[in-house]
Amino acid sequence: MSISVTIYNGDTELQQMRQFLERLSDTGNRDKLMHLIGAEAESQMHRRIRNEKTAPDGSPWPEWSPQYSGTRHGNQSLLMGDGALDDSIQYYVKGNQVSIGSSLAYAAVQNDGFDGMVSVPAHTRLIHQAFGRELAFPVYQSVSAHSRHLEVPQREYLGLSSENETDLLTLIGDFYGDMLK
Repeated sequence: MSISVTIYNGDTELQQMRQFLERLSDTGNRDKLMHLIGAEAESQMHRRIRNEKTAPDGSPWPEWSPQYSGTRHGNQSLLMGDGALDDSIQYYVKGNQVSIGSSLAYAAVQNDGFDGMVSVPAHTRLIHQAFGRELAFPVYQSVSAHSRHLEVPQREYLGLSSENETDLLTLIGDFYGDMLK
């Protein structure tokens, strides 16, 4: 039993194949692809926070509690108070890996949820009301260190939905398709 391969115009075809392989193995092209993937995935996380308000699996995020909702302003929405969390989302490339996340201390709590006690250090707070009444002018009040129970529902914003994965696979396919033209 045997196999045979016939190459017509061999020099030209082999030269093209060698050029394709060189482009595919060029680490500069790999770096470009990794940055394209990172930028697209970062954009997907921003869209999830700004507009979709759903976890990667498609489940909607829990609404604010009635008490917390009363402290929010008209232009604020889930995970979009002053925009700090959304602004902090960024990607970075290290070798063959792209990571997307936030360096904010509370980012993991928002993504994963939390139910437990937290220690609050002593601090000064500007108050606008006391004993249920609005003050004529705000005053600073010293608050001593204390512990309190904190319950933050999970609002997963990091991760890839099946649509996100499809978009990334399309991006990768287009990238390599363009290289082989």
